[in-house]
Amino acid sequence: MSNIRRFYEENAAYFLTTVTNERVELFKDPKSCKILLITLEYFKIILDYRLYGFCIMPEHLHLIIHPFGKYNFSYIMKMLKGSFARKLNKINGREGKIWQKGFYDECITDSVKLIQKLEYIHNNPVKDNLVSAPEEFLFSSYNHYFQTAYQPNHIIEIDKPML
Repeated sequence: MSNIRRFYEENAAYFLTTVTNERVELFKDPKSCKILLITLEYFKIILDYRLYGFCIMPEHLHLIIHPFGKYNFSYIMKMLKGSFARKLNKINGREGKIWQKGFYDECITDSVKLIQKLEYIHNNPVKDNLVSAPEEFLFSSYNHYFQTAYQPNHIIEIDKPML
């Protein structure tokens, strides 16, 4: 079975999804979520991408990123997943895979599709019965976009797109 080649479009945003190894619900632990957020924020600076949205589900991660430097989204995902895995394994005194191989990607070509993907990831915790409303879920970008009774997560900064 050969690897599928990815399509890269210059100056485009991408909806990305990656899953934990064997769908272990690693992100039920808020500490793991915080480590992932720190990793995402750090690599925004190092790898030149904008983060438009995220949602950290118990066994998977949704991102909407817009690479703007020399690194494409495949390299960004490789670095994010690898760095996070090394940190988490070190903290837990373990070795082994954290993520499934590969990830899903979809090019976002216009503002309508971007809004649809943001709505999808922000409503994912509601759909999976983790919370009753998107603002209640602490590990998504929802509260960065909307004024609610909940504060946005201060670990990470969202790069709100110009729509």
